[in-house]
Amino acid sequence: MPILLSGLHQVGLKACLLVDALEHNESDPQNLIPAYALLSRIRLSSSPRVLESAGNVVREIVETYAKPNLTTGEIESRAANGEGPLRTFSDVCRTELDSMRRHV
Repeated sequence: MPILLSGLHQVGLKACLLVDALEHNESDPQNLIPAYALLSRIRLSSSPRVLESAGNVVREIVETYAKPNLTTGEIESRAANGEGPLRTFSDVCRTELDSMRRHV
C-alpha cells in the first residue's frame, strides 16, 4: 500500500508536468525524471492496472510536448471537465486502494 499511496500523493507532480506540456512544445528532460522515478516505484508493488494507467500518463505527457500549445482557457476547461489521463489514473488508484482496504 505505501507505493500506491505515494502514487496518489504524486498525482500533483504529474499534473504539473502535464500542464507544462500543454503550454510548451519542448520538454526539459530533467523535468521528466521524477515521473519516470515514480513509475519505477509503482512498477515494484502496484497492480498491472495501476502500472498501465501510470504509464499512460507519462506517455501522454511526453507526447503532449509535440502537440500545439493550449491556451490557459483551454487548459482550465479540460481540468473542469475532468478530461485526461490523470482522471483515469486517479480512478484506478482509488479502486485499488478501496479493494486493499476491504481486505485488511
